[in-house]
Formats: sequence, structure tokens, C-alpha cells
Amino acid sequence: MKYKNVCYMSIIINSKQTNFMKKFFSMMATAMLVLSAIACTKEVQPKDLSEDSQTVSTMVNTKTFGSKTPIITVYVETNDVNPLNAGDYYMNGEAFVDVVILFAANIHVDSEGDPCLYLNDKLTPVLVDGAYETYVKPLQDKGIKVLLGVLGDWQHMGVASMDDEQAEKFAAILAYVVESYGLDGVDFDDEYANYDGTYTVTSDSFSNLIEETRTALGTSKMITVFGYGDYVSTIDSTAGAMLDYAWSNFAYYNTSMISGVTAARWAPCAYSFSNSYSTSRMKTYAGYAASNGYGAIMFFNLRPYSDVSPMSYFQAVATGAYSGTVTRSGGNRSRDAGSVTDGYTITYDMLP
Repeated sequence: MKYKNVCYMSIIINSKQTNFMKKFFSMMATAMLVLSAIACTKEVQPKDLSEDSQTVSTMVNTKTFGSKTPIITVYVETNDVNPLNAGDYYMNGEAFVDVVILFAANIHVDSEGDPCLYLNDKLTPVLVDGAYETYVKPLQDKGIKVLLGVLGDWQHMGVASMDDEQAEKFAAILAYVVESYGLDGVDFDDEYANYDGTYTVTSDSFSNLIEETRTALGTSKMITVFGYGDYVSTIDSTAGAMLDYAWSNFAYYNTSMISGVTAARWAPCAYSFSNSYSTSRMKTYAGYAASNGYGAIMFFNLRPYSDVSPMSYFQAVATGAYSGTVTRSGGNRSRDAGSVTDGYTITYDMLP
């Protein structure tokens, strides 16, 4: 078993990991010198942030949020949106958004037929090669948790088609990525896998993957689930109890929760900025969510302010749930991360 319980290992002070990274960077030094001049168009290697910044040791490692309940979660499409836009909205002097999900990394298949993690050409430069300081830490400094979205990619492998060994390996990959890139956890989304019988779909695969990921991440990192897809209903109560939060499929108010998820960890209200909603209804149902003890409200596909302003939707929820006022300072940052040709694939065999 590789990379189990990584959350209990400090990136800065764990001597074994530090020794590994010294060897790792020694081997990579020549390649990195070549890559440095053309990093925006070439593949880059994952870097442990302990070599880049002493601030990593101070990143938020608990699941404590601000005083407001329900929390606000926002998915950001990293292909064309700067994730820092999510931190430009405020209420009572604090960030209005509590969780940002970088959408999204993909489940691919390696040469051995096992699941691996693919970061596409636009997501790669948001995470690797020291990008933590630019795109993740500024959000965390505002008290925002930053998670990596994980979903299929038409390769017939997904959260519902991993056997026990594959789930263990994939969980180890996720733990490595979360720790290496300074993230606060992962979000599972059962979409685009294109299950076709190439890999056996089982009713316990999704649950087993959640359990393996919890073991690999430990208890200080987050695991969340978007309540969408054919197999989300297969999550059993044991796995559901291990989730920090789960979000309803787009709805004004859906109280039908994933098994094992309590109201305090469920988002009954979930809205896409691509869709049209009645703000008066949003206000009403946000009030219901708050008064009935529900733990979250989710928004999907945040755009730059000048493209699609989120203010009316944010304000409707803020009024209904908290009797608060949302303000904006920016929200119109351009996507400036560039791209990396072919993206980056992380396989189990790459792990320390």
C-alpha cells in the first residue's frame, strides 16, 4: 500500500518525505532546467510544496468554517475561469464562499488497466509547478477550502467501476495530489464515465472508493459528493457517514439525502449560474435550509462578473439564510494560468 494516511504527515517536518523530495528534485533538476523556458507549453512534474514555500505548513488543515450555516460551495470551471474570482464576494467582512471546487480532474485508465488521475491542459497550470501560491493559497487565506473535483472522462472507468484494489490505488493517488498541491480535499462526481461493461460496475464500488479515500486522506481533509449520476444512490450509510458534505442535484429545495448523510452535511439547494431561477423562491428556500438545520447551499459554474453576474443569486440566498448583504470587490479576473500541452497524468506507479 502506498501513501496511506498522508494527512498525518507534515509536508515540512516529515524527514522521510523531505528525503524523498530531495532525491526527487535531484533527479528532476536537469529536466526542470529545460522546461523552465517553455513551461507554458510542456508537461510539468508534480512538486511537493515544501521545497517552494514555508507557508504551506500553515495552510488550513481542519474543517472549521466561519460562523454562518449553511456554508456556501461554488464550483469553478478551470478551463476558462480564474478560481480567484470566487474569493471576491463578501458578507460581514468575510468571504461569502466557504468551499471552492476546481472543476475538474478526470478518471483515466493507465497501461495496466487501473484508474489514474488526469489533469487537463487548463487545470494542470492551476495546480502544479508552484501554482499553489497563485491560485490556491489566496483563497485559503480568506478561509475558503479548495477541493479538487473528480469525475469520469468517457474511458469506461468511474466511481462505480473500480474493484477493491483499484479503489485503494486511486485513493492513494488522490491523497498524493491533495497533499502535494496543498488542497483541502476532493469532490466526487459520477458523470461522463461512459460505463459500458469494459470494467465491471458494482453496487459497492462508489462506497468502497469513499471509504478508501477517507482512509488515505485521514479525517482532517474533506470528501464531498455531488448528488448526481446513476450510481450516487448506491452509496451506503457507512460511506455516506464519512462524507463531509453532499450537494443536491440542481434544485430549489431537495431534502432527499444520500444514505448516511445528515441534514447538517447536505445541500438541499443547488443552483447553476447557467440556469434561470426565481430569486424570490431562492430566498424562501434558503431560509428553509437555514431554519431546518441543513449544512450547505451549492452553486455551479461561477463565471466572471462581466459574463454572468452571481450577485442576484448570492444576495437572494444571503437574505433568506442569513439576513445578510453580499458585496463584491472584483470578481472579474481573467483566466491567466495558460495551458500545458497534453495536461498531466498521475499514475499509482509514480507515487513515493
